[in-house]
Amino acid sequence: MGCTDVVADGTLDLAGGTLTNVRNVLIGAGGQVNLGNGTISLAGNWTNGGGTLGLPGTVAIVDDVACATSSVISGNTTFGTLSITSSSGKLVQFAVGSTQTVQQSLVLTGTGTPLRIESTTPATPSADLHLAAGATQSVSNVAVQGMSASGQMVAPGQTNQAPPGAAVSNWFAAPVPPTPANIAPVPTNSPITLLGMALAVAALAARQRFGRKNKPSGRSPQ
Repeated sequence: MGCTDVVADGTLDLAGGTLTNVRNVLIGAGGQVNLGNGTISLAGNWTNGGGTLGLPGTVAIVDDVACATSSVISGNTTFGTLSITSSSGKLVQFAVGSTQTVQQSLVLTGTGTPLRIESTTPATPSADLHLAAGATQSVSNVAVQGMSASGQMVAPGQTNQAPPGAAVSNWFAAPVPPTPANIAPVPTNSPITLLGMALAVAALAARQRFGRKNKPSGRSPQ
């Protein structure tokens, strides 16, 4: 579309088609964008002012430095597939207080330079990415600050490429391995049980010392 804006104050029906080279997308209050199995590819901002995005479909935020160098996602939107990819270290911000829900697939990929995913107040987790149960994720080489995740952990077991101490919640933590079915968990003893065990060990040690002290030496009387 030659780096132009898409504004949907009424109904926009892609009928499974594709819009590319979009700069910004604005869905107005009461507006509706029906993707079907189609795709909207944009380089700039995604703003939902109270409208609806018809699923499933894909919204893809991509590099196009001649059109827009960064992106802001604002308002609350439920996406079928949300794909954000960059080879330029693009900054994609999520508006403070917003929640973006992904029902089917989440793709966050940085190639070479890490893709930057941040809330608009990155010092604290202040925007949420909700990954629905059963949704898939493909996440690699991302630098995340000021974001929380809900529904599922995002990027489990991976390393945040942001500076140390970056504020995130429910991102990157190592997954907990399942307990094998044939290995019983070790029981946790109460303080009273531990005290009883210690006293029993002490009593056994005292008995052994007493036995050695009173044991005949085995020497014959002279």
